[in-house]
Amino acid sequence: MPGRRISVAETSGSMSNRSAEPFLDPDRIIAARTRRGMSKSDLARALGITPRSITRYESDGAPISVGAGLSNVLGFPEAYFTTAPLDRIDARTVNFRAARRAGARQRDAAVAAGGIGFEVDQWISARFTLPAVSVPRRMGTDPALAARIVRSDWALGAKPLPNTVHLVESRGVRVYTLPSIAEDVDAFSCWYRDVPYIFLSRRKSPERMRFDVAHELGHLVMHPATPGDEAEQEREADQFASEFLMPHDALSTQLRRNPTAEEVLEARSRLKVSAMALTRALHTAGRMSDWHYRQMCIDLSGRGYRSGEPGGMPAHEMSRVFPQVLATVKAKDIAADLNVPAEEVRALTFGVELHTASAGSDQVVARPATGRTGHLRVV
Repeated sequence: MPGRRISVAETSGSMSNRSAEPFLDPDRIIAARTRRGMSKSDLARALGITPRSITRYESDGAPISVGAGLSNVLGFPEAYFTTAPLDRIDARTVNFRAARRAGARQRDAAVAAGGIGFEVDQWISARFTLPAVSVPRRMGTDPALAARIVRSDWALGAKPLPNTVHLVESRGVRVYTLPSIAEDVDAFSCWYRDVPYIFLSRRKSPERMRFDVAHELGHLVMHPATPGDEAEQEREADQFASEFLMPHDALSTQLRRNPTAEEVLEARSRLKVSAMALTRALHTAGRMSDWHYRQMCIDLSGRGYRSGEPGGMPAHEMSRVFPQVLATVKAKDIAADLNVPAEEVRALTFGVELHTASAGSDQVVARPATGRTGHLRVV
Protein backbone atom coordinates (compact mmCIF):
# COMPACT_ATOMS: atom_id res chain seq x y z
CA MET A 1 0.00 0.00 0.00
CA PRO A 2 1.46 3.36 -0.97
CA GLY A 3 2.46 6.17 1.32
CA ARG A 4 0.78 9.44 1.74
CA ARG A 5 2.76 12.53 0.97
CA ILE A 6 1.14 15.59 -0.48
CA SER A 7 2.62 18.56 -2.20
CA VAL A 8 0.49 21.65 -2.41
CA ALA A 9 0.41 23.39 -5.79
CA GLU A 10 0.35 27.13 -5.22
CA THR A 11 -1.76 28.91 -7.79
CA SER A 12 0.34 32.01 -8.18
CA GLY A 13 0.36 33.58 -11.60
CA SER A 14 -2.38 31.42 -13.10
CA MET A 15 -4.19 34.49 -14.43
CA SER A 16 -1.21 36.71 -15.09
CA ASN A 17 -1.56 36.65 -18.89
CA ARG A 18 -5.22 37.52 -19.02
CA SER A 19 -6.80 40.72 -20.12
CA ALA A 20 -8.45 43.04 -17.62
CA GLU A 21 -11.78 41.28 -18.23
CA PRO A 22 -12.88 39.31 -15.11
CA PHE A 23 -12.49 35.55 -15.38
CA LEU A 24 -13.47 32.58 -13.24
CA ASP A 25 -10.51 31.04 -11.43
CA PRO A 26 -9.34 27.90 -13.31
CA ASP A 27 -8.20 26.05 -10.20
CA ARG A 28 -11.60 26.52 -8.59
CA ILE A 29 -13.26 25.12 -11.70
CA ILE A 30 -11.00 22.07 -11.47
CA ALA A 31 -11.65 21.70 -7.74
CA ALA A 32 -15.45 21.89 -8.11
CA ARG A 33 -15.48 19.47 -11.04
CA THR A 34 -13.27 16.86 -9.38
CA ARG A 35 -15.09 17.25 -6.07
CA ARG A 36 -18.27 16.15 -7.91
CA GLY A 37 -16.49 13.20 -9.47
CA MET A 38 -16.93 14.50 -13.00
CA SER A 39 -14.55 14.23 -15.94
CA LYS A 40 -14.01 17.08 -18.37
CA SER A 41 -16.25 15.28 -20.86
CA ASP A 42 -18.98 14.91 -18.22
CA LEU A 43 -18.91 18.62 -17.48
CA ALA A 44 -18.81 19.54 -21.16
CA ARG A 45 -21.90 17.44 -21.89
CA ALA A 46 -23.75 18.96 -18.95
CA LEU A 47 -22.94 22.47 -20.17
CA GLY A 48 -23.55 21.69 -23.85
CA ILE A 49 -20.02 22.65 -24.91
CA THR A 50 -16.91 20.79 -26.08
CA PRO A 51 -14.32 19.14 -23.81
CA ARG A 52 -11.77 21.45 -25.43
CA SER A 53 -13.64 24.41 -23.95
CA ILE A 54 -13.42 22.86 -20.47
CA THR A 55 -9.68 22.34 -20.96
CA ARG A 56 -9.35 26.01 -21.85
CA TYR A 57 -11.44 27.08 -18.84
CA GLU A 58 -9.21 24.99 -16.53
CA SER A 59 -6.05 26.38 -18.06
CA ASP A 60 -6.83 30.04 -18.62
CA GLY A 61 -10.05 30.64 -16.70
CA ALA A 62 -13.62 30.95 -17.93
CA PRO A 63 -15.66 34.03 -18.83
CA ILE A 64 -17.91 35.37 -16.10
CA SER A 65 -20.90 34.49 -18.29
CA VAL A 66 -20.19 30.78 -17.75
CA GLY A 67 -20.52 31.09 -13.96
CA ALA A 68 -24.26 30.45 -13.76
CA GLY A 69 -23.96 27.24 -15.77
CA LEU A 70 -21.02 25.96 -13.72
CA SER A 71 -22.88 26.77 -10.51
CA ASN A 72 -26.01 24.94 -11.67
CA VAL A 73 -24.14 21.81 -12.79
CA LEU A 74 -21.54 21.59 -10.01
CA GLY A 75 -23.62 22.83 -7.10
CA PHE A 76 -21.17 25.53 -5.99
CA PRO A 77 -22.23 29.18 -5.66
CA GLU A 78 -21.17 31.41 -8.56
CA ALA A 79 -19.09 33.44 -6.12
CA TYR A 80 -16.91 30.36 -5.42
CA PHE A 81 -15.39 30.64 -8.89
CA THR A 82 -14.39 34.29 -8.42
CA THR A 83 -13.02 33.96 -4.88
CA ALA A 84 -9.28 34.42 -4.37
CA PRO A 85 -7.08 31.85 -6.15
CA LEU A 86 -7.18 28.42 -4.54
CA ASP A 87 -4.29 26.60 -2.90
CA ARG A 88 -4.88 23.22 -4.45
CA ILE A 89 -3.45 19.79 -3.62
CA ASP A 90 -1.72 18.35 -6.69
CA ALA A 91 -3.50 15.01 -7.22
CA ARG A 92 -0.57 13.65 -9.25
CA THR A 93 1.61 13.59 -6.14
CA VAL A 94 -0.94 11.98 -3.82
CA ASN A 95 -0.90 8.28 -2.95
CA PHE A 96 -3.80 6.82 -1.06
CA ARG A 97 -4.11 4.11 1.53
CA ALA A 98 -6.69 2.24 -0.59
CA ALA A 99 -5.31 3.08 -4.05
CA ARG A 100 -6.27 -0.24 -5.60
CA ARG A 101 -9.85 0.06 -4.46
CA ALA A 102 -10.32 3.79 -4.97
CA GLY A 103 -10.73 4.96 -8.56
CA ALA A 104 -9.22 8.10 -10.06
CA ARG A 105 -12.46 10.04 -9.60
CA GLN A 106 -12.61 9.15 -5.92
CA ARG A 107 -8.97 10.14 -5.42
CA ASP A 108 -9.51 13.44 -7.20
CA ALA A 109 -12.67 14.08 -5.16
CA ALA A 110 -10.70 13.43 -1.97
CA VAL A 111 -7.95 15.92 -2.77
CA ALA A 112 -10.54 18.51 -3.86
CA ALA A 113 -12.30 18.05 -0.52
CA GLY A 114 -8.92 18.48 1.17
CA GLY A 115 -8.48 21.84 -0.53
CA ILE A 116 -11.83 22.98 0.84
CA GLY A 117 -10.71 21.62 4.21
CA PHE A 118 -7.72 23.96 4.16
CA GLU A 119 -10.05 26.93 3.67
CA VAL A 120 -12.44 25.80 6.40
CA ASP A 121 -9.52 25.37 8.76
CA GLN A 122 -8.15 28.81 7.97
CA TRP A 123 -11.61 30.26 8.65
CA ILE A 124 -11.79 28.51 12.03
CA SER A 125 -8.20 29.38 12.94
CA ALA A 126 -8.86 33.05 12.28
CA ARG A 127 -11.71 33.06 14.80
CA PHE A 128 -10.68 30.46 17.41
CA THR A 129 -7.38 29.74 19.09
CA LEU A 130 -6.62 26.08 18.42
CA PRO A 131 -4.00 24.00 20.26
CA ALA A 132 -0.42 24.76 19.24
CA VAL A 133 1.29 22.30 16.93
CA SER A 134 3.42 19.85 18.88
CA VAL A 135 4.25 17.13 16.36
CA PRO A 136 7.88 16.21 15.65
CA ARG A 137 8.92 16.09 11.98
CA ARG A 138 11.48 14.26 9.86
CA MET A 139 12.38 11.68 12.46
CA GLY A 140 14.84 9.54 10.52
CA THR A 141 14.63 6.60 12.83
CA ASP A 142 13.08 3.18 13.22
CA PRO A 143 9.25 3.44 13.09
CA ALA A 144 8.71 1.67 16.41
CA LEU A 145 11.32 3.89 18.06
CA ALA A 146 9.68 6.97 16.52
CA ALA A 147 6.35 5.90 18.02
CA ARG A 148 7.93 5.42 21.44
CA ILE A 149 9.56 8.85 21.21
CA VAL A 150 6.23 10.50 20.38
CA ARG A 151 4.57 8.66 23.27
CA SER A 152 7.33 9.88 25.56
CA ASP A 153 7.16 13.46 24.29
CA TRP A 154 3.39 13.45 24.79
CA ALA A 155 3.69 11.89 28.28
CA LEU A 156 1.53 8.90 27.31
CA GLY A 157 3.62 6.18 28.92
CA ALA A 158 2.64 2.68 27.83
CA LYS A 159 -1.02 2.87 28.79
CA PRO A 160 -3.89 2.37 26.31
CA LEU A 161 -4.53 5.53 24.34
CA PRO A 162 -7.64 7.67 24.80
CA ASN A 163 -9.71 8.89 21.84
CA THR A 164 -7.07 9.23 19.12
CA VAL A 165 -8.84 12.09 17.33
CA HIS A 166 -8.96 14.06 20.59
CA LEU A 167 -5.32 13.19 21.24
CA VAL A 168 -3.88 14.42 17.96
CA GLU A 169 -6.15 17.48 17.96
CA SER A 170 -4.72 18.42 21.36
CA ARG A 171 -1.28 18.44 19.70
CA GLY A 172 -2.37 20.76 16.91
CA VAL A 173 -3.27 18.24 14.21
CA ARG A 174 -6.32 19.29 12.18
CA VAL A 175 -8.56 16.27 11.62
CA TYR A 176 -11.26 16.36 8.95
CA THR A 177 -13.52 13.71 7.43
CA LEU A 178 -13.90 12.86 3.75
CA PRO A 179 -17.19 13.03 1.80
CA SER A 180 -18.98 9.83 0.83
CA ILE A 181 -17.72 9.87 -2.77
CA ALA A 182 -14.15 9.58 -1.45
CA GLU A 183 -14.69 7.05 1.35
CA ASP A 184 -12.75 4.28 -0.42
CA VAL A 185 -9.65 6.46 -0.16
CA ASP A 186 -9.60 5.65 3.59
CA ALA A 187 -7.23 8.43 4.67
CA PHE A 188 -4.44 10.80 3.74
CA SER A 189 -2.35 13.40 5.54
CA CYS A 190 -0.12 16.37 4.83
CA TRP A 191 1.69 19.35 6.26
CA TYR A 192 0.35 22.64 4.88
CA ARG A 193 1.75 26.01 5.96
CA ASP A 194 3.45 24.22 8.89
CA VAL A 195 0.14 22.78 10.11
CA PRO A 196 -0.45 19.00 10.08
CA TYR A 197 -3.70 17.69 8.56
CA ILE A 198 -5.36 14.28 8.59
CA PHE A 199 -8.35 13.49 6.36
CA LEU A 200 -10.30 10.36 7.35
CA SER A 201 -13.00 8.14 5.98
CA ARG A 202 -15.48 6.75 8.51
CA ARG A 203 -16.40 3.88 6.21
CA LYS A 204 -14.25 1.43 8.15
CA SER A 205 -14.83 0.14 11.67
CA PRO A 206 -14.10 2.47 14.62
CA GLU A 207 -11.06 0.38 15.54
CA ARG A 208 -9.64 0.61 12.04
CA MET A 209 -10.26 4.34 11.92
CA ARG A 210 -8.20 4.64 15.13
CA PHE A 211 -5.44 2.74 13.35
CA ASP A 212 -5.73 5.15 10.40
CA VAL A 213 -5.25 8.13 12.73
CA ALA A 214 -2.09 6.55 14.17
CA HIS A 215 -0.93 5.52 10.70
CA GLU A 216 -1.33 9.06 9.35
CA LEU A 217 0.42 10.47 12.41
CA GLY A 218 3.32 8.19 11.47
CA HIS A 219 3.42 9.75 7.99
CA LEU A 220 3.31 13.26 9.47
CA VAL A 221 6.20 12.41 11.80
CA MET A 222 8.39 10.35 9.46
CA HIS A 223 7.47 11.41 5.91
CA PRO A 224 6.43 15.06 6.09
CA ALA A 225 7.34 16.16 2.57
CA THR A 226 9.94 14.33 0.56
CA PRO A 227 8.86 11.52 -1.81
CA GLY A 228 10.32 8.10 -1.28
CA ASP A 229 9.55 4.42 -1.73
CA GLU A 230 5.78 4.45 -1.31
CA ALA A 231 5.41 0.81 -0.33
CA GLU A 232 8.21 1.11 2.21
CA GLN A 233 6.79 4.30 3.69
CA GLU A 234 3.41 2.60 4.01
CA ARG A 235 4.99 -0.30 5.89
CA GLU A 236 6.79 2.15 8.15
CA ALA A 237 3.55 4.00 8.92
CA ASP A 238 1.88 0.68 9.79
CA GLN A 239 4.76 -0.20 12.12
CA PHE A 240 4.53 3.23 13.75
CA ALA A 241 0.77 2.86 14.23
CA SER A 242 1.09 -0.61 15.74
CA GLU A 243 3.69 0.51 18.29
CA PHE A 244 1.84 3.74 19.01
CA LEU A 245 -1.45 1.95 19.77
CA MET A 246 0.00 -1.29 21.19
CA PRO A 247 3.44 -0.60 22.70
CA HIS A 248 5.73 -3.62 22.76
CA ASP A 249 6.54 -3.04 26.43
CA ALA A 250 2.85 -3.00 27.36
CA LEU A 251 1.81 -6.21 25.61
CA SER A 252 3.46 -8.40 28.21
CA THR A 253 1.29 -6.74 30.88
CA GLN A 254 -1.86 -7.04 28.78
CA LEU A 255 -1.59 -10.68 27.66
CA ARG A 256 0.30 -13.87 28.44
CA ARG A 257 2.24 -15.68 25.70
CA ASN A 258 0.07 -17.53 23.17
CA PRO A 259 -3.24 -16.26 24.57
CA THR A 260 -6.62 -17.70 23.71
CA ALA A 261 -8.93 -16.00 21.23
CA GLU A 262 -11.15 -14.87 24.11
CA GLU A 263 -8.18 -13.26 25.84
CA VAL A 264 -7.22 -11.46 22.62
CA LEU A 265 -10.77 -10.18 22.19
CA GLU A 266 -10.90 -8.94 25.77
CA ALA A 267 -7.57 -7.15 25.37
CA ARG A 268 -8.53 -5.56 22.03
CA SER A 269 -11.52 -3.98 23.83
CA ARG A 270 -9.18 -2.38 26.37
CA LEU A 271 -6.76 -1.18 23.70
CA LYS A 272 -9.55 -0.25 21.23
CA VAL A 273 -7.84 -1.92 18.30
CA SER A 274 -8.96 -4.59 15.87
CA ALA A 275 -8.50 -8.22 16.88
CA MET A 276 -6.36 -8.93 13.82
CA ALA A 277 -4.13 -5.90 14.44
CA LEU A 278 -3.54 -7.01 18.02
CA THR A 279 -2.78 -10.56 16.87
CA ARG A 280 -0.18 -9.28 14.40
CA ALA A 281 1.37 -7.05 17.08
CA LEU A 282 1.64 -9.97 19.51
CA HIS A 283 3.31 -12.10 16.86
CA THR A 284 5.75 -9.33 15.93
CA ALA A 285 6.57 -8.77 19.60
CA GLY A 286 7.36 -12.47 20.08
CA ARG A 287 4.35 -13.00 22.33
CA MET A 288 2.81 -15.49 19.90
CA SER A 289 4.51 -18.38 18.12
CA ASP A 290 4.27 -18.80 14.35
CA TRP A 291 1.96 -21.80 14.70
CA HIS A 292 -0.24 -20.10 17.28
CA TYR A 293 -0.40 -16.96 15.10
CA ARG A 294 -1.60 -18.95 12.09
CA GLN A 295 -4.21 -20.76 14.16
CA MET A 296 -5.37 -17.50 15.75
CA CYS A 297 -5.81 -15.88 12.33
CA ILE A 298 -7.88 -18.85 11.16
CA ASP A 299 -9.99 -18.75 14.33
CA LEU A 300 -10.61 -15.00 14.18
CA SER A 301 -11.36 -15.08 10.47
CA GLY A 302 -13.95 -17.77 11.07
CA ARG A 303 -15.60 -15.51 13.64
CA GLY A 304 -15.82 -12.63 11.16
CA TYR A 305 -12.92 -10.52 12.46
CA ARG A 306 -11.04 -10.26 9.17
CA SER A 307 -13.79 -8.28 7.45
CA GLY A 308 -15.24 -6.51 10.50
CA GLU A 309 -15.08 -6.10 14.25
CA PRO A 310 -18.12 -7.81 15.86
CA GLY A 311 -18.79 -6.55 19.36
CA GLY A 312 -16.17 -3.83 19.07
CA MET A 313 -16.36 -0.12 19.73
CA PRO A 314 -19.96 1.13 19.57
CA ALA A 315 -19.18 4.30 17.59
CA HIS A 316 -16.45 6.08 15.68
CA GLU A 317 -14.30 8.52 17.60
CA MET A 318 -15.36 12.11 17.08
CA SER A 319 -13.65 15.48 17.10
CA ARG A 320 -13.59 17.69 20.19
CA VAL A 321 -13.06 20.83 18.16
CA PHE A 322 -16.03 20.82 15.80
CA PRO A 323 -18.85 20.33 18.33
CA GLN A 324 -17.66 23.45 20.13
CA VAL A 325 -17.06 25.48 16.97
CA LEU A 326 -20.47 24.53 15.58
CA ALA A 327 -22.13 25.36 18.88
CA THR A 328 -20.90 28.92 18.33
CA VAL A 329 -21.41 29.29 14.58
CA LYS A 330 -23.36 27.30 12.01
CA ALA A 331 -21.95 25.35 9.11
CA LYS A 332 -23.99 27.47 6.72
CA ASP A 333 -22.33 30.62 8.08
CA ILE A 334 -18.85 29.21 7.47
CA ALA A 335 -19.97 28.07 4.02
CA ALA A 336 -21.41 31.49 3.18
CA ASP A 337 -18.13 33.22 4.05
CA LEU A 338 -16.16 30.74 1.94
CA ASN A 339 -18.70 30.60 -0.93
CA VAL A 340 -19.01 26.81 -0.71
CA PRO A 341 -22.10 24.62 -0.18
CA ALA A 342 -22.97 24.09 3.47
CA GLU A 343 -22.94 20.31 2.97
CA GLU A 344 -19.21 20.56 2.17
CA VAL A 345 -18.52 22.00 5.61
CA ARG A 346 -20.73 19.38 7.29
CA ALA A 347 -19.05 16.52 5.42
CA LEU A 348 -15.59 17.71 6.44
CA THR A 349 -16.48 18.27 10.12
CA PHE A 350 -17.58 14.74 11.09
CA GLY A 351 -21.21 15.58 10.24
CA VAL A 352 -21.40 17.58 13.45
CA GLU A 353 -23.91 20.42 13.61
CA LEU A 354 -24.40 21.25 17.26
CA HIS A 355 -25.97 24.45 18.56
CA THR A 356 -25.38 23.81 22.25
CA ALA A 357 -22.47 22.22 24.09
CA SER A 358 -22.59 20.68 27.53
CA ALA A 359 -19.75 21.47 29.86
CA GLY A 360 -17.57 18.70 31.22
CA SER A 361 -14.04 17.44 31.52
CA ASP A 362 -14.24 15.77 28.11
CA GLN A 363 -15.07 18.99 26.31
CA VAL A 364 -13.27 21.62 24.31
CA VAL A 365 -14.10 24.84 26.12
CA ALA A 366 -14.77 27.92 23.97
CA ARG A 367 -14.37 31.29 25.60
CA PRO A 368 -15.56 34.35 23.68
CA ALA A 369 -12.96 37.02 23.08
CA THR A 370 -13.06 40.40 21.45
CA GLY A 371 -14.54 40.62 17.98
CA ARG A 372 -15.30 37.28 16.32
CA THR A 373 -12.58 35.24 18.00
CA GLY A 374 -12.95 32.46 20.54
CA HIS A 375 -10.45 30.23 22.33
CA LEU A 376 -10.57 26.45 22.10
CA ARG A 377 -8.89 24.72 25.00
CA VAL A 378 -8.63 20.96 25.37
CA VAL A 379 -9.12 19.98 29.01
